[in-house]
Amino acid sequence: MAGTNICMSMEKTHSLRRIQEQLRSISGAEQVGKVERHFDGAEVWLLVYEKYYFRTGGYNSLSVLLTEQNERHTAEIIATGGGTGVANISFGANRKFAKECVDALEELGFAMEKQSEKEAWWQ
Repeated sequence: MAGTNICMSMEKTHSLRRIQEQLRSISGAEQVGKVERHFDGAEVWLLVYEKYYFRTGGYNSLSVLLTEQNERHTAEIIATGGGTGVANISFGANRKFAKECVDALEELGFAMEKQSEKEAWWQ
């Protein structure tokens, strides 16, 4: 199954709740899950979204792991699912979903750290 993994970070300038609100701007995405955990000096939220793509005739999943620690925020983004046919081809739906998340987080000041793709597909 195809998937896209991305890591972004920024200095803490917003609450995790504000970041979650920003992710609601992703068109057509529905939040289907949320887990909050608090550790010594860290707060961690796992947000799970899904979105239907007509091009594949299926749903894609977007998982965002938000961490607030030491006055920094990190966002680990994983987009997957939505493949169609025997070859499980997603026709770029995973990348598109991940890019929409990247764009939403960049509006808040997040910057790219690393990704699983070899090329800068979001540019």
